[in-house]
Amino acid sequence: MDSLENLLTSFISYREEGQRVALVTLIGNTGSSPRPLGTQMVVSEDGRSVGYLTGGCAEAAIVSEAVAAIGAGYNRQIRLGVGSPYIDIQLPCGAGIDLYIDVGLCDEKAQQIESCLQSRSPVALDTSISTGKHQVVLDSAQAMATGVFRRWYLPRRRLLIFGKGPNTTALASLGTASDYEVEVFSPDRDTREACSREGITAGVLKNLQSPDLPSADADTAAVLLFHEHDWEPSILKALLASECFYIGALGSQKTHEQRIVQLQSLGLGQVADRIHGPVGMEIKAKTPIEIAISILAEITLTYRSTASLLSSQVAQSPMSYSFAISPNTTDERGVSESTPTSYV
Repeated sequence: MDSLENLLTSFISYREEGQRVALVTLIGNTGSSPRPLGTQMVVSEDGRSVGYLTGGCAEAAIVSEAVAAIGAGYNRQIRLGVGSPYIDIQLPCGAGIDLYIDVGLCDEKAQQIESCLQSRSPVALDTSISTGKHQVVLDSAQAMATGVFRRWYLPRRRLLIFGKGPNTTALASLGTASDYEVEVFSPDRDTREACSREGITAGVLKNLQSPDLPSADADTAAVLLFHEHDWEPSILKALLASECFYIGALGSQKTHEQRIVQLQSLGLGQVADRIHGPVGMEIKAKTPIEIAISILAEITLTYRSTASLLSSQVAQSPMSYSFAISPNTTDERGVSESTPTSYV
């Protein structure tokens, strides 16, 4: 499943079909916006689309505007909801949103961003509202020019699950449905086969003292779901040395206290408080799927609370301009010869 937080994979796929494509970005809002700033849609010239910006109440109009922009070869900015000329389109709670329809993102820059994400590196795209020029940004400290909005793309969230039994398979399924890239590691064949039947990557966990574990970066969460805790020390030791944003382990409060004592004996007492234990939010969970919900809720809360680059940065700039560009060419063309015209 493609990530809804990065639709450039769909952009590239449409381009490989020979389609001209618009990238539509939410760059401003008033009131209670249905989606956060930086949310995007991808629209092809034949009217297909991926993603959503309003939750369904205005997507048809957005697609129509994007297709028209592709046909005209002009970028557009439109407003929907409060303050919009489209009086028949109302957003929930009196909201208003500003959308930038970009028909000039070149293949090279889209592929450069995709390459960074494949190597699990954060990357941003700066777009000048007044000229349509783009710049790929790799350094979060790089200053943003006036009249530019910056959209960060983060590596897809990963969920590493170590364990066996129905709790493991339930969390793997729920994580996959929730836009996480899930990998399961289990010493139990039945657990691995159950995950594989659902298309979830499942590896063999072996060598109790020194298991072969994948790298865990700052966009990775890891959960241990063992009822027998012999596997925990070696796995937790490796995870505590990583940058992963969340580490959780199954067990009662007493079990967790014993776990901390054991880690202290291994010299890991100073970092052991990174472990969420008992794992998951307190929702009185009883069944495997309820336990999975409580765990994923805690993971998501931690991620949303700590991710530093999630929000798009939108610079103050003159709005409501349309300008001629060459849609989806391999090299971006300047627009100095074209006079911006008001867009209504």
